[in-house]
Amino acid sequence: MPIYINPFKLFDLPLEVDATTLKAHKLRIQERMQHSKETDLVYIGNSKVPKQTVLKLLKELENYQTRQYHLAIYEHKKLLNFLEYGHLNYFRNGQALTATQDADFFKFIGPYFGYQYGETLLQAIKTQDKETLSLLAATSLPMVGDFEEQCYKHANYYVESTIKELKNLQGKQELNHMSERELLSYLPNRTIELYNMLPDYFYAARNLIGNEVYQLSIVLIQNFGRSDGASLMLRQGLKLKLDTTVRKNLESMLGRFSMKSKFPSFILIAIIFVAILFMMKYIETNFLGG
Repeated sequence: MPIYINPFKLFDLPLEVDATTLKAHKLRIQERMQHSKETDLVYIGNSKVPKQTVLKLLKELENYQTRQYHLAIYEHKKLLNFLEYGHLNYFRNGQALTATQDADFFKFIGPYFGYQYGETLLQAIKTQDKETLSLLAATSLPMVGDFEEQCYKHANYYVESTIKELKNLQGKQELNHMSERELLSYLPNRTIELYNMLPDYFYAARNLIGNEVYQLSIVLIQNFGRSDGASLMLRQGLKLKLDTTVRKNLESMLGRFSMKSKFPSFILIAIIFVAILFMMKYIETNFLGG
């Protein structure tokens, strides 16, 4: 679990710390921990931290570049609070991820930022927290390495579960007896609304959901004659933000069911003709004395 710990905060260091001060500080801490195993928790100030984490932070402080990264985070309190606790003030006022444009900096904070962002985004989907979802989705993430993937992977697993459920549903014999409510539970309106709010990174996932809805409609109509269920699921699929090709496929399939549900024109004409003949006979019999 890559929770961020800032060494300047943990060790209560001055911002302009020099090599001599760092060395003396390191020796004091190492001496205090010398009888502890690397996996043991040790007290640093008011915090209880694994010894191996403390050693890692001390090593990072020795490196000028990583020390500067920790210092930049420490001075950017909103970023620090997000990395440490997941506080969302960092994303407000459109100031997110503008503290530095250094690609190496983003690579450094990637695991920590990705963990907090990913967990927050996933919980927003699960709890249907539209405010948080909108806040996160409005943030442009840096296109550095796998930064985006680290941020979105938890939510992506969740969206993929919908794809898998729709795929598995296609092989169930229970489809023949499922009510419309049961079918809708696999792609309800609230889920569609939340998925549509997700960033463009999830564009492909939404299209995959649309494709599975298309395949499900084929199974419903061909295997079970369920044009009602097929039409229902196609309409749900069309509520998703889809690319043009997937949308046209769903619309085309839905159009076929709509046509089949209507009377063929020759039958309608025949019914009208019979109705006219019946009315003429009725008038002749009752009013013309035939």
